[in-house]
Amino acid sequence: MSFPAAPPPLGYEPVPHRVPGWHGRRVVGAVLALLAAAAAITATFLELFTGEVRLGEQLRLRLAVTGWGLNVSSPAEPGTPASAFGEPVRNGWALAGAGLLLLVAAVMGVAAARRASSAGSKFAAALVTGIGTGFLAATTLSLVLQALSLRASFRPIEQAGITTASSFGLGFWLVAGATALAIVATILAAARSRRPRSADLTTPRYGFPAPQAERPGPQFPAPALHWPGGEPYQARQAPPPAVRRPEPLGEPPRDPPPPDDHRAS
Repeated sequence: MSFPAAPPPLGYEPVPHRVPGWHGRRVVGAVLALLAAAAAITATFLELFTGEVRLGEQLRLRLAVTGWGLNVSSPAEPGTPASAFGEPVRNGWALAGAGLLLLVAAVMGVAAARRASSAGSKFAAALVTGIGTGFLAATTLSLVLQALSLRASFRPIEQAGITTASSFGLGFWLVAGATALAIVATILAAARSRRPRSADLTTPRYGFPAPQAERPGPQFPAPALHWPGGEPYQARQAPPPAVRRPEPLGEPPRDPPPPDDHRAS
């Protein structure tokens, strides 16, 4: 058997608490950080740059740079060692590190997306997201410089029938897209959320409105009193108190004469 809850005492006001729910911007930022992490890690296994050397219409040499090494294919000369073109830059470590940072930032962003989360957790999520984005942006800039160097290596050859070409691979475009997503995720994680509407402090949760203090209204003068005939009423004033005259100084107070015993008999 359940009993109804007792009504709150008069004058009760509820303590304002944090409104439950989620911050939409922070949730979107966490999702974007997760997508950026997945794209950065996947790009390490795909081709970042490609270079080709053709003799007429026949492919003579193809060079593909990935995050972990070089892939060289030569139909005319099979078995060409990749070391003949120098040691590749291991971009996979930098991309994997940036992806892991963004993955951690996505998890922290989901935890900080709750409206009841503390300001410290929100700041930490924004900080980790910014660090991961900065690391990924620096790696992307390094890849662009490497692409320019590769393009200079595959410059046109002044020989009849020999053509060269270089291009960006699918992995590079994944890295560029991951960088753009990470930048947007950082902006959303660092943006200030709108404050929720303040709760109604005049009505408690049980539905009984709390009494409010009475506000003094305008003061008006009292109406004048009149007799039935229309003459204004004048209140009788009490007579002033009698003033006792002080006795002259230097003379002792006179006592009344004693009664005459002979007359009384």
